[in-house]
Parts: sequence; structure tokens; C-alpha cells
Amino acid sequence: MELQINTSKTYRDIQSSRRICILQGGTRSGKSYSALQWLLVRALSEANIVISIVRKSFPSMRVSIMRDFVGILKELGIWDENQWSATEHIYTFDNGSMVEFMSIDSSEKRKGSARDYLFIDEANELSREDYFQLFIRTRKKTIIAYNPSFGTNNYIFTEIQTHPEADLYISTFKDNPYLEKQLIEEIERLKDINPEYYKIYGLGLPGNNVGTIFSINIIEEVPEDAEFIAFGMDFGFSVDPTALVALWRKDKDLYIEELIYQKGMVTSDIANRLRELEVGREEIWADSAEGRLIEELYRSGFNIKPVKKGKDSIRMGIDLMMQYRLNVKKNSVNIVKEFGEYVWMVDKNGNFENVPVDYSNHSIDAIRYVCMERLNAKKIKAGNYSITIR
Repeated sequence: MELQINTSKTYRDIQSSRRICILQGGTRSGKSYSALQWLLVRALSEANIVISIVRKSFPSMRVSIMRDFVGILKELGIWDENQWSATEHIYTFDNGSMVEFMSIDSSEKRKGSARDYLFIDEANELSREDYFQLFIRTRKKTIIAYNPSFGTNNYIFTEIQTHPEADLYISTFKDNPYLEKQLIEEIERLKDINPEYYKIYGLGLPGNNVGTIFSINIIEEVPEDAEFIAFGMDFGFSVDPTALVALWRKDKDLYIEELIYQKGMVTSDIANRLRELEVGREEIWADSAEGRLIEELYRSGFNIKPVKKGKDSIRMGIDLMMQYRLNVKKNSVNIVKEFGEYVWMVDKNGNFENVPVDYSNHSIDAIRYVCMERLNAKKIKAGNYSITIR
């Protein structure tokens, strides 16, 4: 069967790239579509290969690259419903090659089986560890695509782009010959209405962070009359740091100080540092996912408690933080850096999603834990009743 596939410059870029192909570009530049076309040709040309297509969340994948993949196969007249597993999200070709669609919402998924080719769409949604675990299990080529709407301190810029086997290709809407005139005009309008957006989504170039979630004030000292609230702690080890923050409140101002931000800490290291900081029996609210570590620190004499997470707890914590002016001590350099890089997710059309990118958020998570437990009026009032008997 003869197939005719209409491609663009980006397809040829992928074809000429080495082990890592980096597709950085503006909105509607055809990055993801070209990657799907190239992978489809690989699946049809090479027997018994495995191709993994990845996004951070499955709902985002379902309405973007999965829909495009099905559309390409149907347009070519080769889609076969019998070869699609809707439960496993795998399409198997007659030659034994398979394309699997994966979301990375657990460490078990990213540490799964190996593959021949890997495509990560909206790669900035993934953490450094997410990417690393997928990359080391990929035999032939890794393709990543993204809009550069995040800080240049991100590992994509500092580690992937500098890899000796990586090739960077920057594309814009002008590289997509199939784009409708109306969409081209809308993107061109950004030149006048938002030049920073045009730099990122029009020209595909890094700009100032767009979609930053919080704004902060940098202060020299916490006011003496501010009330101490509690400590917040987020755990890490080899890739992520363990972070400890202290929070104070005065009226509608929160004051924040960084106390620990360090990798490679085991329980005894953390306990010794807490003693040096003289936290005493003050409350420490910590990530409930690390139950064993919390119990070990509790047995070491610290008043540490697991934060109670529920549905949409991240969004709830962000909403609570947004009710206050955030003031960060000048010496808290890692917290300042995180707030500058903590942004909303952006979809392939350049629209903000109501979900933060899971990146540069260790201290911010620790702050959020305290806010969820000590500044959440609903939790504070839980169990307290005003009873009137008539």
C-alpha cells in the first residue's frame, strides 16, 4: 500500500537529528504533529519496535496528541479499530510495532519497560527525574517538544540542550505551511498586544516567565510583631532537595524564611539540622507521602505531622496562599528562585491551564502545607460547634 504523507521542515529536522531531538517552538508551529508523522513512518518501516508517547497527564494527552495520532491514521486510511487497545492506550501495527500513550503520574510508570523511540510532548511539564527515567530506557531516539514559556534555569535548557548528542530546532508558525490564514493573523496580533507573548508563542524564543503564579516582596527581616505560625517541610533526596521553611503572619502578610534546602539528607541528618535550628516542639507540617520518615523524626522528639491532602489540595493550597501578600527574606535564595519559576501549565495553543507545572516547587510545597493546615478556616473550625438549646 502506497502512502503519501505531506510533511514540513520540522519533519526533516527530526530526520536529521541525533539521539536527542529538541523541538522548541511557538504555538501552532507543527512540532507535535511532525513528531507524530515521523514516529508513524518509523512504526511502519521498522518491525517489532516500541514507541512511547508521553505527557504529564492523561486528560491533556487525550485531547491533544492522541487525537492527532488517530486523525493522521484515519486520514491515511490505515486506522483499524481492532488494532487499538482502548484500555492500555496502545496501537499495534501489522508488522508487530506498537505505539503506546503514557501519562507520568507515578514513579512506577516512568520506570516501566524500555522502548526504541520516545516522544515527550509539553516536556516542561515533566520533572528532571521524570525525563531521566524515561530517557535512560530509550534505545534509539528521544524527541521532546515544548513552548519556551518557562525560566531558562529549567533543566531542559541547562541539561538537555547541552547534552553532547542533542540537536535543538526552533520553529514558528511560519514553518507550518498548513496553518489557516485566520490563525496566522491572530498570532501576528501578539506583536502589538503582548510583545513578550509574541516572543515566546510567535517566535519560539525564551522570554520572561509567562504565567507566573505568585508575586513576592523581598524583605530584609521578619517584623518583630509578626506571629509565628509553623514550619513546613518537603522531603527529597538524590534529585530533589529536602526543604524546610518557617512562616509568620501579620494581618494579611505572610513572612517566609528558608531554613533547609539540601539534597542527600537522611533522617539523622534532618534531625541534627532541626536541633541546630532549635525548632523545639513547634509544629512541622510535612508531606504525608513520607510516613516512615515523619514517624522517625517524631520519635526523635519533633512535633512533626503529616499534612492531610484531599481532592484538589494543590489548588486549594495555592488559593490560600493567594489570600496573603507573600514576603520572602532576602537570604532565602532558593525560595526566591522557585517563585520565579513556578508557573501555570500552558497547552499547545498557548492557553493557561488551571494546574501548576510540577517543577521548582519544593519550598513552595512546604509553604503550602502550612497554609493548608494552619490558615484554612474550614479545618481550623472543624469539630467546633456553637450550640443553642431552646
